[in-house]
This record gives sequence, structure tokens and C-alpha cells, in this order.
Amino acid sequence: MAYRKYGLGITLIMLLALAFAGGCGEQATPTATDATETAVAASTQTATAPPYQRRAIDFLKGITEPRADAWEDMARETDRLLGDGFNTVSLLPPVLITERLGGKPRVIAEGQASLAEGSIDSFHEKGLGVYVAPTTRVAGFSEQVAPDEAILGHLTDDAVRWAAQAEARQAELFALLSRYNLVLGTDAANQWSAKTLPLIREKYRGPIAAEVVPDLVDAPPPGQIHDFERLDLRGYDYLLLDFFPHGQTANPAAFEAYVAEVLDRAAVIAQRDGLKGIMIGELGCWREPAGADIVDGPLYTPAEQADLARRVLDLAPLRTKGVFWYGWTLPGRGARDNPVEDELKTHFKET
Repeated sequence: MAYRKYGLGITLIMLLALAFAGGCGEQATPTATDATETAVAASTQTATAPPYQRRAIDFLKGITEPRADAWEDMARETDRLLGDGFNTVSLLPPVLITERLGGKPRVIAEGQASLAEGSIDSFHEKGLGVYVAPTTRVAGFSEQVAPDEAILGHLTDDAVRWAAQAEARQAELFALLSRYNLVLGTDAANQWSAKTLPLIREKYRGPIAAEVVPDLVDAPPPGQIHDFERLDLRGYDYLLLDFFPHGQTANPAAFEAYVAEVLDRAAVIAQRDGLKGIMIGELGCWREPAGADIVDGPLYTPAEQADLARRVLDLAPLRTKGVFWYGWTLPGRGARDNPVEDELKTHFKET
């Protein structure tokens, strides 16, 4: 009896000890649900919103400055840009540097690319939206590249990297690659775009542009299909078309008719592929030869350049969601201190 009595007591003591130990274990090891809730709460407490929030701009009144060495100067002239009616700046950081360039040009191009990140912040701080459009246009090198596997892989990597930067800095608009149909050719452009666009969507949450040239070589006769109409633009938000006069003779009226036809046909393509709208991605013409730059169109006098801008700007409000003039300080083309600046100011103030 004594054994049974003490044995029962020992058994009760052991059961109480085990229950206490189990309770301590449950307190020290939260369930998966508790741990998840704790992590989410901690993340919520430490997460901070970006210092700048992307803005929705109804009509983009833009200036494109391809020269990185002018971006800082432009940032110091923000009051003048805003006074002229501009609300967006387009920056073209160079890409495909490692694959194409060696020696000093590579160093220069890498320096230009690095300036873009700080420039985005500078323009945002001054009250301007930013459109980021990586480019293969580098002085002394062809804009077009051979669309082999290695090149396309590098272009994709560069596009994804810039998309992440554009998202981190809340850029208002982003393009995978400026004039990508000219850079790669129509078929390769369609294939590369289809593979790369989903990757860009993972990095960049804002609107994405397909910036293209209407025709790869010469304009077709009126009423004929333009090269850009062969592009598959599904998945993009906007189609941006770059316009520069063709031929050797300045003819603003003929150029106006060409732009009007392309914009009308672009509206059909936008509806076909489910786009939100079209814009004029680059608009410009040469006033004069500029150093070693190649003049890729007819020369216009300052007055003719302003007239060309007026004609196209008259078309834009009813047909597009925005216009970008090509060049602020760009030698031979830039708007600053030329009659075309006054023309841009007049139209942008009224739009």
C-alpha cells in the first residue's frame, strides 16, 4: 500500500512537471501564424514611403535632352522650363555600354548613365515629371545593333536595371528602349519586346511606353502601311512616335501632312492593341550643322524651325497625350534662346 501511495504521488508530480514544461515550450515558440503577423507588423513599422510619389499628368509637355552633360544645367533652369509650360523632362541614359564600347568612350558613357539617377531626383524636386528612355545612341557609334543572343541579353539586363531605378525614383513614364524598332529591326524588336516587357512590369509599376520611329528608312507613299504598324504593342500603355523631317529640302507643309497621317494611323493601332493613347516622343529638326554631329535631315532656318513646331503642335492636342521637343541646349537643334522656344511656350501655355 505504501508503494502504491508514494507511486501515485510521484506520478502526479511528473505529470504536473510535464504540463509546465509543455506550457513553457509553447510560449517560447510562436505558431507560424503568430510569427507571420509579428513579421508583417515589424515590416509595416519600418517601411517608409518614397520621398516623391509618381504624378499622373494628363498631357505631357516635354523636353528631351540627349546630352547628359546638359542635364545639370537644365536642372538649374527649372524656373525657365516651367515658365515655358514644360511639365516633363525626358532623359536618355546610354545602355549596352560594355558590349559595344571600349576605352575612353566606355568611361564617358558610363559616367553619363550614372548622372541620370541623380538628375531624376533633381527634376522631381523642382516640380517636373520625368520620362526615362534608355538609348543605344552614343556619339561615334551606330544606334542600330546586331540582334544576336548576347546583345539581346545585355539589352534585357540593362532595361530591367533601369526599370528598377525608374520605379525607385518614381519616374512618370518609362520605355524599355528608345526607338527599339530602329535599333533591332521589326521582327527582332517584336520578339525582344514580348520577352522583356513582362520582366519590366515586375520592376516598374508606372505607365510603359513603346517609343518607335514611324518608318525605318523612308516614308511610304500616302495611304501605305508604315513600319511601326507591324509592331506588336500589346501590353504597353502608350505609343510614342519620333518625328524628324526626311529628305534634303525643308518643306514644313509636307512634314505636317506626314505627321498628321501617321498620327491618324497610330490611333487605329492604339485601339487594335489596347493602348491608353499615343504621344509624339521626339519632335525636332536641324537649324544648322553642329560640330561633328551628322545632319540626318534638311536644314531649316530658325524661323522655319519655329513654323515646323507650330504646325505639329497644332495637331497634337486632339490626337495625342503629349509632345516632347528634341533638344534644349542640343547644338543645331536645341530650343533655348531660339524662336522655337517661344513657339513651344505659346502652345504649352494654352494646352
